[in-house]
Amino acid sequence: MAMPRGLAAYMVDMVWAVLAGWVSACLLVANEIARGMRAGEIGPFVVG
Repeated sequence: MAMPRGLAAYMVDMVWAVLAGWVSACLLVANEIARGMRAGEIGPFVVG
């Protein structure tokens, strides 16, 4: 059973919107971490 073209386009649009939002959120968090490190509010991360 084939999927209607309109439904496929709708699903692609929804997935694209979710991915765009996720990337935007990641960049926002990275920007805030970088700003805090430049301002000296947070230090380098210690792993382990």
